[in-house]
Amino acid sequence: MSSSLNIHTIVNSFEAKQIPKKVKVFDSDFKEVTSFWLRNRDSESIELDSGMYVIALVLPSGKEIEQVVKVDSHGEYDIEFDLSKISPHENHEWAHMSKRVTAPSKVNLNDTKYLGSWIRLWHLSNNQWTVKKLDIMDSTSWDEDGVSYTFRVNQELQFLQVGGPKIPWRFIALPPAEKLKCLIKPNDGPTKIVHPLEVTVTTENWEAETILTLLGNNANEKAEDLYEQTPLKEISAEDMLYGKMRNPSAAAIGGYYLLRLEKFDRLHDWARNLANWKEWMPDGSVIWAWQLIKEGRKSGSVNLNEVRSRLLQAVDRGIPIYTEGLKLLLEGLKLLNYTNREDEEVKNALLKISTYTEAANWNSTLTMFNGEHPKRPSKKSRKGAPRDTDNLAYIYDVPVKAMMNMTGLTQNDIIEVTTDTNESLRFKVAEEGLFESEEGEKYKTLYKATDQLRRFKTNLENLDIKSSNIDIGAEIRKFRKGDKY
Repeated sequence: MSSSLNIHTIVNSFEAKQIPKKVKVFDSDFKEVTSFWLRNRDSESIELDSGMYVIALVLPSGKEIEQVVKVDSHGEYDIEFDLSKISPHENHEWAHMSKRVTAPSKVNLNDTKYLGSWIRLWHLSNNQWTVKKLDIMDSTSWDEDGVSYTFRVNQELQFLQVGGPKIPWRFIALPPAEKLKCLIKPNDGPTKIVHPLEVTVTTENWEAETILTLLGNNANEKAEDLYEQTPLKEISAEDMLYGKMRNPSAAAIGGYYLLRLEKFDRLHDWARNLANWKEWMPDGSVIWAWQLIKEGRKSGSVNLNEVRSRLLQAVDRGIPIYTEGLKLLLEGLKLLNYTNREDEEVKNALLKISTYTEAANWNSTLTMFNGEHPKRPSKKSRKGAPRDTDNLAYIYDVPVKAMMNMTGLTQNDIIEVTTDTNESLRFKVAEEGLFESEEGEKYKTLYKATDQLRRFKTNLENLDIKSSNIDIGAEIRKFRKGDKY
């Protein structure tokens, strides 16, 4: 006789509940009995015969947790997977569960190498790359271990740029969606090998994002399993592709998935519609070109003229949003160049895209590369602040010189830092552009000074920071949201 096993997951946030999680059940002979995806819910009940079982919970990030349970006949059993401690902060939970995010860093954003680090948004309009104000929503949370942003963005080709006095400038593609979540956190490792900031971006279409992560991990079977169990295939094919295509990012992910698994019967005119209807998006042109290549190889005849036209179209539109697209674009142009060495237009396009691939981070599912300008990728990127600081937003701490230039803060001003329990520290603005403590110690960053000198335990975000004439805490929040430039 069978018994009921109730499988529960414990998470902190609503987003974490929505993220798909794979459950696999093995018997005592390690034979898989059943498997399913937990989607938009935190529990599931299954029927099992009596015996010993291993229950494995697999997250999109690749992390796997196992528990053993003994099931007797005529019983009801409960098993809990506590995922609430998987992230150091509740607001970072979505990233640690859904993406390949490194463990918390040994340093935090109070470290002086992150002082003055910034972000800004580039977008392509009328074939011109320009910087515009980044819409940072109030749901954004700032912690010394990382900043979890919520951005409101448009449907256009756009890249987030990060940089700082000690931070190499880097671009990260932003997928087109009404809202995006973005975690920026310190990254450990040699500076020449590992970028000091780890940037993770996602839409709120958790099923599509999970498929993207699985494809990035080369977990094609898991991606196929999830795709078949979600509404994504129906929504993508009917609504996004044959209708108004309201979610081009999910359409592109679905296209890359079907292309990778060569499910051409489902692709139909999917990619061609995406290429024709979203003229600002290079990915549709890349997917359609590669559908023609792969289908042509099977039939014995590749329409190279259409393939050439679409790949050049992708280059003309900019840079693919997804790393899969950048890789396929490079491979496609190499194929065309090999087929016809005299084609100067293809040769020039290949040279152009090669500059991006040489500067790219291939571990990211979104296109990511170092550079000063979206048209000028570089292996070795510059550091510092841009000359034009319009629409610049500081990631965490703000240099005192910037505050003196943009606020009423002046030399010799006294700054008082007070906790919610009325404990306080006092600093003076020294002439060197530093913060000087009452003990005479000098610091480049206010948060670093407070972190090292504080005789109290509290989150730095709970501090009240004021000078004699301005609310420093309020000014820092404006700098962080890009409202000071």
